[in-house]
Amino acid sequence: MVAASARRLVSPIAELDRVTKTYRLGNERSNWRSLIPGPLGELGDVETFDALHEVSLEIAEGASLGVVGRNGAGKSTMLMLLAGVIRPTSGEVHVRGRVAPVIELGVGFDPELTGAENVRFAGALLGHRPGDLAARYDEIVEFSGLGDFMGMPLRRYSTGMRARLGFSLVTAFESELLLLDEVLSVGDWEFQQRCSARVRELHEGGTAIVAVSHSNWLLTQLCEELVLIDHGEVVLRGEPIEVISAYLGSETIGVGEPIPEDQIVAPLITAPEEPGQVRVLDLRCTPPDIEPGEPLGFRFRLEVDRPVDAQLVFSVYTMGRAAFAEPEVGPADLLAQVGASEVEVRIPTFPIAPGRYHLQVAVIEQHLADDHHQEYHQALAKAMVPFSVLGDPTARPGLKLAAEWHAQPELAS
Repeated sequence: MVAASARRLVSPIAELDRVTKTYRLGNERSNWRSLIPGPLGELGDVETFDALHEVSLEIAEGASLGVVGRNGAGKSTMLMLLAGVIRPTSGEVHVRGRVAPVIELGVGFDPELTGAENVRFAGALLGHRPGDLAARYDEIVEFSGLGDFMGMPLRRYSTGMRARLGFSLVTAFESELLLLDEVLSVGDWEFQQRCSARVRELHEGGTAIVAVSHSNWLLTQLCEELVLIDHGEVVLRGEPIEVISAYLGSETIGVGEPIPEDQIVAPLITAPEEPGQVRVLDLRCTPPDIEPGEPLGFRFRLEVDRPVDAQLVFSVYTMGRAAFAEPEVGPADLLAQVGASEVEVRIPTFPIAPGRYHLQVAVIEQHLADDHHQEYHQALAKAMVPFSVLGDPTARPGLKLAAEWHAQPELAS
């Protein structure tokens, strides 16, 4: 979990004061038709819906606040009010300083313009000067990883590519308030990690964060505090574990029953390993999502520069990094010979309850084999990858795995 900030948070950077946002349901007439007298122009009685109702909320300077709740609870409406995209029906919204809104994938982009043109176009809409955009252009492109596609019209971009470009553009400039709405759940795992790292960097630099996500795990990594919204009202504000436990308890396992903390919290990004005489690379689950009881398979590349007296093991963890099975040990000869191998591992049956998990492959020296917590902080090499067992989360499982290992020596070029 993100540690509580050491700086004293006193001044609100943003505030909602008894804010209500009401939408009309059904078709509304355009403004010019509303000027026409009589039934052709006047609106009759229409059904209304309060997306937010009498919400008061302060966001302090440098705070990191996550917002959770069901679909339609009012989470995105809150962000749009803070961004100034919409106005409240009643109440007041106060925001100080520059706001960086990443509240919709590709917001402000023109599909007919190229990626490069959209950086200038959308950047101008965000209030950035042409000279500032030109100075940051290379950084934006490099972070997005879209250097080969910047001359392509945006209509040919995938949703993930648009998200990459939008996030890279908005976060390339300093701001006092960063608004995030589900954008970190788009794109591959490596890009999600880099996005999360950038958000943490901005927060450490003093930027306040307000994030909406259905990934409760992600919110625990980015936010020091969460609010729970239900039917347009803030019903709880507090520590992430407390709020998520209340939210999930009522949704999945019965009102008032807490969710174990080790199923909610997990380290966000593992520190990069220093290159050594052995490396575990390109770890991936095949496929990354399985049904309960289906086989779990994964692959990785093992590089050995010189033989090591160690064990090659893998462990499976909850998202809270709690190991729930004995570590599986791979063939000893894989670390006793110099060269590179493509290693494939298959667990024929994986009868695990639905949820999000981590799989870690590590090379550990013999004297570390009794690490019952399976943290392997002193591993010679290790890699970790997430995977999912599909379905509704139920309980924390535990069992002994029986894996099948296969390695194919790589032919010398």
